Amino acid sequence: MQEVLDPAKTVLYAQVRSAGPTHGYDGEDYLRPRAHPANVSSIYLGDIGLTLLKVMQGNSTPTMTVKPRFDEQSWEFTTKIGDVNLRLKSYSYWGFGLITKCYANTITLEGPISDRARIIFDLVASLPHKPWEMSWHGRFDSKIGDTKQNSVLWSTHIQRAREDLNEMIEATLQAKGDSPEIETARNALADDNAPAVLRALARIEADSIEVEVEDVSPDGMTLTFDENEIPFVDLSSEEE
Repeated sequence: MQEVLDPAKTVLYAQVRSAGPTHGYDGEDYLRPRAHPANVSSIYLGDIGLTLLKVMQGNSTPTMTVKPRFDEQSWEFTTKIGDVNLRLKSYSYWGFGLITKCYANTITLEGPISDRARIIFDLVASLPHKPWEMSWHGRFDSKIGDTKQNSVLWSTHIQRAREDLNEMIEATLQAKGDSPEIETARNALADDNAPAVLRALARIEADSIEVEVEDVSPDGMTLTFDENEIPFVDLSSEEE
């Protein structure tokens, strides 16, 4: 399954289900929360964009590369986290954009495949719907792309992330031995909860760290000096 994944880039299409004026952008084209005082216009970010920014915590401030005009839900922004660059584009593909379900997002990720797969895994786990299920398959296929191939690519990224997490669990088991946290990590993976998997493995790592305590005499230590080697410093003032 992994052979269909591009080694450098991920391009996926997602159906938007809900959107509202949650954000805006300032005079320097930076995406900001709605209440930010520097905003010059509002943006309907949508559930895909909002969730992506949540799972990519610590990303750089998104920059608008295509600003909305009369349609506040048509836009494009870029951001970066670590070695991964994200470009998110929003557009209507049917119905003249009269309702939210008319909109889709194109997600473009560039960077290490393991990081890209993990972002997609976390995105799907955090959404209440399957983002690859388009509201109008026929119109999407005729204007944007292939819904079947898009669905396969989503599934492939999710499977790659699962395999990476499972390898981490097995590697920890081999290196540290069995423990209740291994089962916790496996259960978290079954629930598609990647952060919980990493927390369980981190607890195993923390518990395995041995702290070496040097022997300390309860009565303290007495240092012996040769009186001929101790320099004498007169700190008294010569002036009365």
